[in-house]
Amino acid sequence: MPQAVLVINKSGGLIYHRDFEEVEVEVEDRNKPSSNDLLILASTLHSTFAIASQLTPKAIQLQQQPLPNLVPYVPMIDPDNLVPRKKLGSFKGDDYFKEPFQNWNKSGIRSIKTDQFTVYIYQSLTGLKLVAMVSNRSDTINETVVNNLLRRIYCLYSDYVMKDPFYSLEMPIKSELFDTKLRNLVKQL
Repeated sequence: MPQAVLVINKSGGLIYHRDFEEVEVEVEDRNKPSSNDLLILASTLHSTFAIASQLTPKAIQLQQQPLPNLVPYVPMIDPDNLVPRKKLGSFKGDDYFKEPFQNWNKSGIRSIKTDQFTVYIYQSLTGLKLVAMVSNRSDTINETVVNNLLRRIYCLYSDYVMKDPFYSLEMPIKSELFDTKLRNLVKQL
């Protein structure tokens, strides 16, 4: 299960943050990042992503065969019973995407691995970046599962944020429906 999910707009501003980490200590004792820290993190990730997309090695550019960009589909299943859990619930149907999908992030950063956690980045064609921070203690989540999760979060964003007539582009996301659907999606992992 991801520790946190961030949504960064195309200009590098943080428009959504949700922390999923359950902590046994009280909130006051926890080193929780402030709003300013999260804004700095989002703009730093955006800038680093932009720089990394320009640093593609010449050998890869001249390579005859392109790098594989297909991400296999992973259904949300219960690892104990191997029975499909509750479906995603998009406007397009329960589980709209059931085939491998093209990763639009052909250059730039896809993941950053540290000792404590791994940061996965999924960029849409419009420049929106979805970021998932996953603890390295979790053995059940791999890169393919996280890429599918980020893709589904993007579908939820498209369905519940972009179709909201009261939402303005590039502004913080305050949709309770999006937040609820995102929490339900993350609980399925």
